[in-house]
Amino acid sequence: MRRILLFCVAAAALCLPARAQNASPAFWTIHGPKGTVYLVSSLHLLPPQIDWHRPEIDRAMQSADSFVFEVPTGESERGAETQFILENGLLPAGEKLSMRLTPDGRRDFHRALELAGVEQRNIDQKRPWLAEVVLTVQSMYRRNYSALHTPEGEAHDFAARNGKEVRYFDTTEQQMEFLAGADRSNSTEQFSAVLADFPNQPEREDRFVEAWAAGDVTMSASLVAAGLRDLPDEQRLLNERNRDWASQIEGMLGEKHTFFVAVGIAHLVGPGGVPALLRAHGVTVEGP
Repeated sequence: MRRILLFCVAAAALCLPARAQNASPAFWTIHGPKGTVYLVSSLHLLPPQIDWHRPEIDRAMQSADSFVFEVPTGESERGAETQFILENGLLPAGEKLSMRLTPDGRRDFHRALELAGVEQRNIDQKRPWLAEVVLTVQSMYRRNYSALHTPEGEAHDFAARNGKEVRYFDTTEQQMEFLAGADRSNSTEQFSAVLADFPNQPEREDRFVEAWAAGDVTMSASLVAAGLRDLPDEQRLLNERNRDWASQIEGMLGEKHTFFVAVGIAHLVGPGGVPALLRAHGVTVEGP
């Protein structure tokens, strides 16, 4: 599952079973000396019929005067994304990704392109890490997934409509560095494995989505750990981000604000997740 799983675990669900339409995502409350932080787990893309609203989460959103998300997504940030991709996401001029693959790899590549609804000419100049992300995201879009009805999507819209302060944990560059991962080589070994497994992703991701929808942080942590078991560098990057976010939240607790924080669930579960890190620092965290 390699980096595709890393991206999906941090960001989205590929296929949602019908029984998970009423979701109860994990939710934490953290009271500090001056401030309060409400922390809700999110997925970056969901089908529109998913209802994740719970009274305690809606009350927290209504009471917050400051909202915190992973990374900004405005027009200026798109320019930074484009620049990062130009510098880190494209193969040297004249090279094609498909030509780096074995015959079996090219067969799997064409199958993945068909499943994702992507033309080969739009992916052939991308480095393997970026091609993996594009294929995954496009396959989700093709199944009508959207960011509009996720916890973070609706919270961002609520904050904008009501003139609330909005903050972000990371810059666009930090987010792109995380997606690109530690390995910037053009090796196709990992990419070929992802391509071979591409048709199986929705079924496997069902388990993760069910865990998120049920608020099952133990199962979610197990699935995150399994997906990163052979990715020590990516695990290190995730741990570094989580430690930085936990430190930022500790700083928020010293402010006279009520914060509503919505981020990807991979940052919130397991011993390296933000709630566990805060508890290890002596902060009282109410929730799972």
